[in-house]
Amino acid sequence: MDPYDSPSEAEFRAEARRFLAAHASPIPADSVAPSAIVAEWGPEDEEAKLAEAKAWQRLKFDNGWAGISWPEEYGGRGGTLIESIIFRQEEGAFDVPHDALIVGLGWCGPAVMMHGSEDQRRRFLAPLLRGDEVWCQLFSEPGAGSDLAGLRTTASRDGDEWRVTGQKVWTTFAHHSDWGLCIARHDPAAAKHRGLTAFMVDMGSPGIEARPLRQMTDAATFNEVFLDDVRVPDAARVGAVGDGWRVVITTFMWERIAAIGGGERILNGLKDLIRQQGRSADPDVRARYADIYARAEALRFTMMRLLTAISQGRMPGPEGSIMKLAATDVLGDVYDLALDLLGPEAMGLGKGVPWAGEWQAGALGTPGLRIGGGTDAVQRNIIGERVLGLPGDLRVDKDLPFEEIPSG
Repeated sequence: MDPYDSPSEAEFRAEARRFLAAHASPIPADSVAPSAIVAEWGPEDEEAKLAEAKAWQRLKFDNGWAGISWPEEYGGRGGTLIESIIFRQEEGAFDVPHDALIVGLGWCGPAVMMHGSEDQRRRFLAPLLRGDEVWCQLFSEPGAGSDLAGLRTTASRDGDEWRVTGQKVWTTFAHHSDWGLCIARHDPAAAKHRGLTAFMVDMGSPGIEARPLRQMTDAATFNEVFLDDVRVPDAARVGAVGDGWRVVITTFMWERIAAIGGGERILNGLKDLIRQQGRSADPDVRARYADIYARAEALRFTMMRLLTAISQGRMPGPEGSIMKLAATDVLGDVYDLALDLLGPEAMGLGKGVPWAGEWQAGALGTPGLRIGGGTDAVQRNIIGERVLGLPGDLRVDKDLPFEEIPSG
């Protein structure tokens, strides 16, 4: 039981632990929580990992533990958002797969739930929740990352269809996905945030090509995706025409919350590493660990405030930006200290080095957290404007039609 649980939440947590203990094994003591939202697998492991994730998701679905807060009519449990987070906390202590499906379950699903039509919810949510269909997020572009509203992928109306053309990048698992949540520009004459529309794109459609991108971790789970005159039925549009930015904000909100987690396991692993390296009495190491631990505890209490807001039915807003920015800073310091402790051994990767190279792989994955879900700079702007009430950042193109936005 967590000390912040209500009696009903404590009962739910105990029930979740019983289910998990009956169907999964605890995470090994020498395992380090990854720094990336999505695990960094090599291409040779992707198919097996995806199959494992689908099997685990199906088991949860069939036993009433998938989509804790999703309505029962769409395959969910009909519980609360805080129960959903409690289950995620408990699941984090067990050696179970989930990363391959997190984009659909964590971000695309809630967007369809909030903005999709009733027909779309009934068609797409249960197969997504059961793990039968994999989703990706077609948002970022080579020239539109932090400034996502500057995207140039176009959607032109053609009767009951749309013709979508453009290029997306950093799309997780696009090469394994059945569906993609795509944001495209339907009206270049409108102000850039208002000329966007969201679509559910069948990733098997003619005109779509996904090319995996190899990263410095040696993983290739990200893709660049080319869309060449892809036909999308209007029935696959999510929300009203011009409502694309609202869909973007919804997915980012949930992505930022998803970026926070695994802190206790990482701190315990760091403490074990300090002991193994014989540095427990080193004053510099002790001071660095104490600073990390204090900030992690402050984050935990801030998370409690966020969970309280969620449990009261209030949707998270700028709080998610605060948590993501602070958690990423702490995580970066954790991995910096770990690599310093490993010394020359920090240069190795793979199973033949201490901790199976997990500290090194985590350190290489950490920079991605400073980009995914909005860069650190974007989070600071949100906090400055919406929390501190500071003047807005200069945006010369804020109210210009897209075709008049300066390109240089």
